[in-house]
Amino acid sequence: MVNPPRRKILVLGAGVIGGAVADLLTRMDDRFEVVLAARDGARLRERANLAITVALNLGFDPRLEPRVLDVTNLDATAALIAETGPDLIVNATSLQTFWAISMLPKEVHSRLERARIGPWLPNHLATARAVMRAVAAAGTRTPVVNASFPDGVNPALATVGLAPLVGGGNVANLVPTLQRSCAAMLGVARESLGLRFAAHHVACNAISSAGSPDPAPYALSVLHNGREVSGEVDHAALFASVIGPYRRVRGVTGQIVAASGVAAVAAALLDERETRALHVPGPLGLPGGYPARVGAGRVVLDCAGAFDEETAIAVNRAGAVVEGIEDIRADGTIVFAEPEMAVMTETFGYHCREMHVDEVDLVAADLQARYRAFAAEVAR
Repeated sequence: MVNPPRRKILVLGAGVIGGAVADLLTRMDDRFEVVLAARDGARLRERANLAITVALNLGFDPRLEPRVLDVTNLDATAALIAETGPDLIVNATSLQTFWAISMLPKEVHSRLERARIGPWLPNHLATARAVMRAVAAAGTRTPVVNASFPDGVNPALATVGLAPLVGGGNVANLVPTLQRSCAAMLGVARESLGLRFAAHHVACNAISSAGSPDPAPYALSVLHNGREVSGEVDHAALFASVIGPYRRVRGVTGQIVAASGVAAVAAALLDERETRALHVPGPLGLPGGYPARVGAGRVVLDCAGAFDEETAIAVNRAGAVVEGIEDIRADGTIVFAEPEMAVMTETFGYHCREMHVDEVDLVAADLQARYRAFAAEVAR
């Protein structure tokens, strides 16, 4: 039997998420050829060799090629896309990972956590915009899975016609645990439940951190043998179980969960035979996270049972405000919520009430300069 040709995936970024995505893709039954691109050539080669070594130990035949690239270089990124001709692109780049603040002293970290992720949007939007501009410049319609804060980045880019097809991670990080807990509460097999959950990153993070989404809203549907049973589940106890009997390792080590969500979306998109029921952030330029059917290069929302698409979108728009993103206007203007932005201003002097998507490079440069100077001072 002749194996089908491998599909090529270009993974941009070889950090914690990008590196782990490459690891997972090289262990999926030799289905994929991976091009892993990042700025630091020496570290990139070492990371690629790590993925190859582990895959070989597990009996796979990994095809992984490292390529040095700075995604902010439009011409170089477009040229790499055109040269390699990937079937799918994964963006795992950012100017600063969201967990960088956890390296600060505990009191400072706790203070900055009150800003949530919304005010940090420029760090993730700047590189994602660069990637999407390069995709357009390369003249390709290759689908892009964005792993860099897709709940906020994807709807922002949609206003200027540059939205990735979908995101990965975030809402998907939580759903397996909710399904396990629901099954235990109802006394049924996990596989017999059709669980659908809609929530913004801020709600999912709050559940994983504190066992409750409050004050962010959510929508939950649980079907058992075609019957809606979410009303038979104690929602408060369900969410509390995430930090109780179902608590898992989080932090940098736990990012493998987010990477698995990204890899699952990538694999499903390249499967021409069937679609998979998944949970995805930022699908089709929408804010927040949703249940969806993914396959054959398409993503279709899959809201059913206790909530519909309109409810899911409303929940996620409200969640974005809790995250610190007050509005993403149709003209590309992003309005940040003052309470969350005030935390940044009071801590290290950064303030941005409004920003157009196309101004992100300047705003991100200011954010980075102020934060880095602050972090260096704190470290003395």
